[in-house]
Amino acid sequence: MKLFATDLDGTLLNSNHKISKENAEALKLAQQTGMEISIATGRIYSDALHLCKEANINTHIISNNGSMVFSKEGKKLKAWTIDKELIEFVFNWLNKNEYFYQICTDKNIFLPYNAKGLLKKDFDNVKINNPFLGEDLINDVSNLVFAQEGLKFVKCKDDILKSNLDFCSITAISLDKDKLNCGRDYYKNFKELSMVISHEYNFELTNKDASKGNSLEYLADYLGIPLSDVGAIGDNYNDISMFKKAKISVAMGNADAAIKEICRHVSVSNDLNGVAHFINKFMNKLKAQSTPA
Repeated sequence: MKLFATDLDGTLLNSNHKISKENAEALKLAQQTGMEISIATGRIYSDALHLCKEANINTHIISNNGSMVFSKEGKKLKAWTIDKELIEFVFNWLNKNEYFYQICTDKNIFLPYNAKGLLKKDFDNVKINNPFLGEDLINDVSNLVFAQEGLKFVKCKDDILKSNLDFCSITAISLDKDKLNCGRDYYKNFKELSMVISHEYNFELTNKDASKGNSLEYLADYLGIPLSDVGAIGDNYNDISMFKKAKISVAMGNADAAIKEICRHVSVSNDLNGVAHFINKFMNKLKAQSTPA
């Protein structure tokens, strides 16, 4: 394995949304043997880079669910972007149907100025039919959203459309499963956009050609590495395109059964350092094979 790609949320990150010391050390150990490492995430580049810097690791980064590819030196290698006309169409649809949303560019994340109010209204509507629903749900979602780097709050679509930035992805979030499925059903066969699900309460829209798998293939080709020497690890449905491209596919222990079924290997959970667990196991196997009998 000469190139190894790892998802962030639910995979390399633990439940506190941090890269553990064990995972960071395992990635560095792999790099010391000559292996190339890449992050492959739905987060924007600056957010992923911030997390890597916190853990003192330097990797290639596939951001925005495969919309962009950056080298470990920070060079933008490839971008699959969304036209402004499509951004405007989706923006209008999400606002009309009162979805919480975030529109991601290569530099920042646009959120509606009343973002927290939208989430609270969504939660209150769900709680009408489920009065015992705990505050932990909205707190978890809020912490995930508002802890991201590069947030920019806007009052109107012109604040977004007038920006001279590359639009990478649009994420809609709802705690109402019926409302969420309505949006997913509306966009799943949308010809101009690709829809992926990276969290129980969201759906994400990208350029129709953008995916983690296509970006991983692009990065491998850029590095001169055949897909037969590529591995990928993840926990969610937006990682499936990577699993289909990589020779070595690894599901996290906390992944759904459907994800585990399509992967060649299954590691332990993200809170048990599943990335480090697999890398160390792989490295030990290589070491054993190279040791003379």
